[in-house]
Amino acid sequence: MSLAIRRRGPFAALLLAAFLAACGESPTGAVDLPTESQQPALASPDRPFYGGAFLGDAASTPDRIGGAIRDFATLTGKQPALVKTFHDLSCDFGATGWCGQLLRKVAEAGSTNYVALDLRWAGGPRTGVLDPIAAGRGDAELARVARQVATLGSVVLVEPAWEMNGNWDYAWQGVSNGNAGAPARYRQAWRHVVEVFRREGATNVRWVFNPNVGNPLTNAATGSSHWNWYGNYYPGDEYVDYVGAHGFNAPRLWGGAWQTPSAMLDGAGADHMLSDLARRYPSKPIIIGEFATDEGSGDDKARWIRDAYAQLRSAPNVVGAVWFNMDKETNWRVDSTPAALQAYRDAMRDGGIQTAFRENAAARAIRVAAR
Repeated sequence: MSLAIRRRGPFAALLLAAFLAACGESPTGAVDLPTESQQPALASPDRPFYGGAFLGDAASTPDRIGGAIRDFATLTGKQPALVKTFHDLSCDFGATGWCGQLLRKVAEAGSTNYVALDLRWAGGPRTGVLDPIAAGRGDAELARVARQVATLGSVVLVEPAWEMNGNWDYAWQGVSNGNAGAPARYRQAWRHVVEVFRREGATNVRWVFNPNVGNPLTNAATGSSHWNWYGNYYPGDEYVDYVGAHGFNAPRLWGGAWQTPSAMLDGAGADHMLSDLARRYPSKPIIIGEFATDEGSGDDKARWIRDAYAQLRSAPNVVGAVWFNMDKETNWRVDSTPAALQAYRDAMRDGGIQTAFRENAAARAIRVAAR
């Protein structure tokens, strides 16, 4: 997960993004909202939306994950279509391996695996991994993981090297790989990972590009003028199936003011990321790979949850979001208070929020065309 950065600004920019894309403009003033016929196919208000959850470290084991998924469904009123787990390249994804058993238990429970893939491996570098990955030093592990994942027999979303634009010293982040030269290294490493998986027959993998919201090195709407702008890391349409962002609201932990979901995901401090994603990559469905909020005061968290899902459901191209459901730096869980849980349950009553992940025809066609 990521550290929070200060984010401000209207979420309405996201709703305008598809319309403005046709003009090649950024949101600079009042513009009429596009009609449904003007919006891209993925932005239909009745489109499926895939709720998801990371259920915490303790629950994310082969012996516990099935029960944790069922318990979360009972608690919230809806099974998560996407279940996120975290793994590095040394883990055994085969049928008898720890990671392989975990992913199979997720699939058996009826959810789709969403794998955050750490690009480190035993015996490899602990930081500055991009050049070694691109040079093939991790190919033995990559090829093994790819072959093992291919045997799962179901779609697996894979998010390699997440939050690459962050500043918390992940081994693949720009700040750990040469700063200004890092985005090019990242693109090369990502493409190499995808090419190895394709070569090994892992056609069931869908690739998810998820930076941290905004630019954590500037915390301002600097856009492409700064080397660490998220778009500089984008490996290209041929290598990406879904785009998105990670964001957390926790001023008690990291300072700054309380952020609405719109400010956190699409404000100036977030570099208007969701608007930019929808405008810049209109053919790519958006999945928020991790998000959550701290308590605030009173019923702030409950209001935040209701607002977040209402806004995401109305936002062009957003087809899913994964709640970080763990008591970690703070209690991110949806049941941290009765009011928060009721708000989440209310959000899950939306009939468009699916309990099983299914790629629609438009998404499949886009993916195949991009190849």
